[in-house]
Parts: sequence; structure tokens; C-alpha cells
Amino acid sequence: MPEPLPEADARPGLTAADARAIDALLHGGMRMLRFPLALETRFQTDTSRERLQTLLAAGALVSVLFNWLLLSDWMMIPDRFDDALRLRLMWFTPCILLGLVVLTKLQSPALREGFLVLAGMASAVINVHLCIHSTDPMAGPYLISVSVVLVYCNTVARMRLRPALCLDFFVMALFLYGWSRLPAAPFAIMAPAGLTVLSLAVFTLYGAYMQERDVRQNWLLLMRERLLQHELLQANASLEEASRNDQLTELASRRHFDAQLEHLWRKASQAGQEVSLILLAVDHFKACQASRGQGAADDCLRAIAEVVRADFQRPEDLLARFAGEEFAVLMVGTQLQTAVGAAERIRKAVENLRQLHGPDERDLVTVSLGVSCMRPDSPHASPTQLIAVADEALHLARQRGRNRVIAFGTQD
Repeated sequence: MPEPLPEADARPGLTAADARAIDALLHGGMRMLRFPLALETRFQTDTSRERLQTLLAAGALVSVLFNWLLLSDWMMIPDRFDDALRLRLMWFTPCILLGLVVLTKLQSPALREGFLVLAGMASAVINVHLCIHSTDPMAGPYLISVSVVLVYCNTVARMRLRPALCLDFFVMALFLYGWSRLPAAPFAIMAPAGLTVLSLAVFTLYGAYMQERDVRQNWLLLMRERLLQHELLQANASLEEASRNDQLTELASRRHFDAQLEHLWRKASQAGQEVSLILLAVDHFKACQASRGQGAADDCLRAIAEVVRADFQRPEDLLARFAGEEFAVLMVGTQLQTAVGAAERIRKAVENLRQLHGPDERDLVTVSLGVSCMRPDSPHASPTQLIAVADEALHLARQRGRNRVIAFGTQD
């Protein structure tokens, strides 16, 4: 089974070029089982913890299983059993156990894989050493025991492909060296034994290749999934930001205003404060659109938004584009008289812009404003009622000739 992949956060450290490289690798394959340098470094880092756990588990297991070969030594080359006991039990096993401690201190993935290669080479050397120094007629056939090293390292320890190639070439060369040192070994036995070792090397190398390819491909899929998730989060954040802000005026949107109104109303209720609302509408806005065009009408709205923004600097004030040509200002802890004064300042500031809504120089852009003020703990008071009263005041300001402020409120 492929090694499990870590839950890695994909985006930090990955560039747009890395993202393109991931797609190219997934679609074009990984001929040499290598990534571009940045991706390779990240892959090694992300998989290092799981790889270390695999190596530690394999090392702990081999420190026990390697000594089981003592039974084969006793049966196949009994004249070298004392040497086998010293080499396997008293030298190799302590070295492996010490190596496991060293392995936990190594930070480089390459050094960790190199440690596994050295351990495999050492175990193969022990087997060949025992065989070539034995006078038993079974010493030659016993050279096939080096195949155990190949199977164990390439399957149980899940050796990476390049280290596996190094180890397999070394073991095959060692087998041939051992055969050359045992001229009395029967060719009819040694040739099939050599073919068996070669076949195991090829099969296990193919398994190592497939295993590493699957690990790398799964990591790439994980990275692409994380990238897609990141892009989706960014898109959602952009949509959320767009839903909170009006794109034309850069004030809060009506949706955000409604959501914040409920929150600020509860906050004012807990603090026992008044809540004031100013609704303002641009007078003769449709005439402005008809005579000067939509571009000029949009410029007019942006200019009025700047006027509103300049007059309200407190963080707790909520400024919003309420509807097409309507704006809203919500103020917590502001009494009616203060809100009316602020509305009057806005009215004068817009008039002083001297913007025209028609062909005549007297057709200045003005605004009508309705103001409401309520205490949340007052009878029948509610956010809906606050808006309704301000809207009624605005309607009355328009009826009475526009360019004026009308206010309704409760102070009890």
C-alpha cells in the first residue's frame, strides 16, 4: 500500500508557476519521478514524517527478523555458524538499533534513504561473507539468501526508486562476486539462483517505482485539491466582500446594512442608548440621468457618498447605499438633535458641490433627508419601525419641496 500522505496546507509557499507545474505533472506524467526543485523540496518536507515512521518501523522489524537467518545459517553452512552468530546478533543488530536513534536526528531525506541503503548493503555483505568462507557444499546455493535483502528493502521498507536501484545493482554484483569465489558451486544450481535474484531485483524495482509514483501522484492530487480549496475560499471571500460593499460608492451594501442594523440594535438595547437613522435621497435623480447620462449620474452618487463619508468618522457609524439614489447613516448612542444637525450638514455640503442635474445653472443637485431616533427599549420600537419612521420623514421632506431635513423621534 502507498504511504499515507500528510494533511498539508497547499497554498503557502506555492506560486502560480508551481500550480501550473502540478497540473502539467498530473497530465503529462512523471517520467523520472522528480519534480521541479521547489515542488520536490516541498514534497520531501511534507512526506518526511510519514517516511521516517516507515523507516523506524522497518528498522525495528529487521533487527528481529535478520536474526532468524541464524536458523538457515545453522542448516546450510554450519561451519560458519559461530561467525554468523557474532556478525548478526552481536554486530549487525546493535548497529541497527543505534542507527534507529541516529535516524531520528537526521533531517535530510536523502541521508535517511542513504542509511537504509547502507543497512541493506551491510546485511548482504554478511550473507556473502559467510558463504565464501564456508567449506560446506551448500554455501554456493545459500548465496540466494541475498534476495531476502532486496525483498525486504524494496517492499517492507518501501525504498525509493533511486536508492533501490543502487542497492539492487550492489546486491547483484555481490552475488556474482560470491559465485566467482566459489568455483566448486554447481553451475546447474547457481545459474537458476542468479536468475532468481535478478528476477526479484527487477520485480521489486518495478514495485518500488509504482509505489513511489503513487505516493507522488497522490501528493500532487492533494496539493491541487488544496489549491482549488484556496481559490474557492478566495472567491467566496471576494463575493462576501462584494455583498458587504456597494461597488459604485464603496459604502456598505443594503444587505450588510440590514445585518448590522440587527446587531447594533441589540448592542444599543443592552447599553440603554438611542439609535438614530438618517435616510437621504438625491432630488431629481431621474432628471439627472435623463439629461446628463448614466456616467454623470454615477459621478453624482460617488460625490454624495464622499460627502457622507467625510462627515461621519466614528467607527461605530454605519454608512450604506440604501437603494438606487438613497443613502443611510445609522448612529448608535446619538440623540435626535445631534442626528438632525448631522443631516443638515450633509444637506448643505451636497448643495455646495454645485453639481447640476439639468441644463439650467439653477438645476443644482440637492438631497432630501429624513431622520428617526428611537430607544430600543421603548414600546413598539424595532429596527423595522426605525426605518419606517425615517422613510416617512424623507417622504415628507420631498413633499414639502425637497432640499430639507425632516425628523421624527422618541426620547423617552
